[in-house]
Amino acid sequence: MLFVVLDPFTVIPFYIPTANLLPKDKRPKFLRTLILAAVFMLLAFTIIGEYVFKILGVTFNDFRIAAGLILLVYAISSLFDIEIGAPKNAPENIEKEAIVPLATPLLAGPGSISTVLYIRYSYGYPIALISIFVNIILAYLILYGGQYIMKLLGEHGALLVDKFMSLILAGFAISIIRASIMSLL
Repeated sequence: MLFVVLDPFTVIPFYIPTANLLPKDKRPKFLRTLILAAVFMLLAFTIIGEYVFKILGVTFNDFRIAAGLILLVYAISSLFDIEIGAPKNAPENIEKEAIVPLATPLLAGPGSISTVLYIRYSYGYPIALISIFVNIILAYLILYGGQYIMKLLGEHGALLVDKFMSLILAGFAISIIRASIMSLL
């Protein structure tokens, strides 16, 4: 169940172009940062997320709306090749993208987090933790091999997939926001 929501295949078109801006020797570290940040997010929400939300007075729908807005901004900037913030081609800024938006909210986003919380409530902590680690290993392997998939597509095919996935991401972002607002109403 978590693998379907985590869906590392949809992260490939966002991961590869960003990773390609780095020198080849820095790409493995970039992927490790992405994976470790996603693991941290999933573990943190599994273990303490509910309590932090309660302390701060944040509902899960509030969190989903914020994540949806982040995804929407990222999708629009990707669709129109708009740079937000500092220039993307600076290595320190590229490396930050391993965390936002790649690790979260793309890989470990509201869907993954809510799925992990569901698994925790339904099957307990051990199964939730095993689920996180098995799925994150699969995500690592898929993203690691993503370069080969993108090479098969070629430059124009990869650009087409990137723009297509940006449109899908925009729709997904709006669906997260809409579902959260509907839940609030």
